[in-house]
Amino acid sequence: MFNKLLKNSFIYVLGDVLNKSIPFFMLPVLTRYLTPEDYGTIASFSALVSAFAVCSGLSVHGAVNVNFFRIGKEELKEYIGNTIIILNVSTLVIFAITFVVSPIIGEKLKLPTEWILIAVILAFAQFLTTINLVLWTAEQKPKQYTIYQLSQTLLFATLSLTFIVALKMDWKGQLIAQSIGTILFAGFSFLFIIKRGYLRFKMNREYISDALKFGIPLIPHQLSMWLKTGSDRVILMSLVGSAETGIYSVSYQIGTVISVLVAAFNKAWSPYLYRVLSEEPKIETKLKLVNFTYIYMAAIVVIALLFSLSGKYLIPFFLGERFASSMKYLVYFSMAFAFQGMYCMVANYMFYAKKTNLISYVTFTTSLLHVAMTYTFTKLYGSIGAAYSTLISYFLTFISIWYVSNKVYPMPWFFRIKSNQ
Repeated sequence: MFNKLLKNSFIYVLGDVLNKSIPFFMLPVLTRYLTPEDYGTIASFSALVSAFAVCSGLSVHGAVNVNFFRIGKEELKEYIGNTIIILNVSTLVIFAITFVVSPIIGEKLKLPTEWILIAVILAFAQFLTTINLVLWTAEQKPKQYTIYQLSQTLLFATLSLTFIVALKMDWKGQLIAQSIGTILFAGFSFLFIIKRGYLRFKMNREYISDALKFGIPLIPHQLSMWLKTGSDRVILMSLVGSAETGIYSVSYQIGTVISVLVAAFNKAWSPYLYRVLSEEPKIETKLKLVNFTYIYMAAIVVIALLFSLSGKYLIPFFLGERFASSMKYLVYFSMAFAFQGMYCMVANYMFYAKKTNLISYVTFTTSLLHVAMTYTFTKLYGSIGAAYSTLISYFLTFISIWYVSNKVYPMPWFFRIKSNQ
């Protein structure tokens, strides 16, 4: 079982790295065919899709994962059918509200009304793919999961290059490629769910209630994630315009190299940590965990700084002269993602202690602070103010979670620990 766990973890990590590498290596091509204004429009559209995805389906897909082993397959297929009913109703409500307020959204994000409404449809489609991926995860089928994700990303990349490079369709080419890829794979997901016998539409109030009780409390946590990764694009678009938003977004995407590294490491580290903690480790073992964590923190800071310094020489060559100014943001994003890696190291103790509600409180609070800082700093300092805000908010999240995690699961961070531990 342990060997299978390691093998599955390796496949997920490898797939995640490959999946995120494809958009990164497309940058040198796309930045030579798209203007900063184009990238700003693309960034605002992606942020809008992510915002709608928070509410579309009301986060009930997680309930499918939890109930996979709790109820029989006949009940599960009916349960999944009811989550899709929730998805349909919530999406219709969002679509109606969006249709009414689309002129306001369009003015702020510089997007035509039709693309705002398409963003709602894409949020709906993403939910169906998420359900399919959740089922493959529960079935412990990492190969199918990884191949499916990579296939979708490769299709999106191929369509983007075709529409932008060959047909010269600027930002519309990217959005059309994203729409086709998302909707097409949502259809595939729906068919896979049916083929594997996981779907039956029969309204069940008990299942709907159970799914909503699980999903709705998670919305603040999902919203907090969007506030940190999407709200800055919205604010920048409305305050400094599409060109600078595009340059900012490209730099952020380059900075995610550090994010991929820390996420991959955490996927390998967390199972090992949980196994050690489950054996009720003595103080000597805890000191080793702490020392390793400090070494990791120092290493990721050095890596982030070296990566951001290399950007001075690599970005003009990698992205072209039009996006050369994006290097000014890179050190802030690289360090922000380094703090994200540190956050993961200390948050793991809270996950082990099953105190996820405290994580939600902290992340939501710091996300609200992030929005306030982004707006204020952008007003005061321009677009670089948003980068300041990102760095500060990631640092505050790390420090806050570190403090709370030590209350939940005390560790000898300063070589002191409560006697009962």
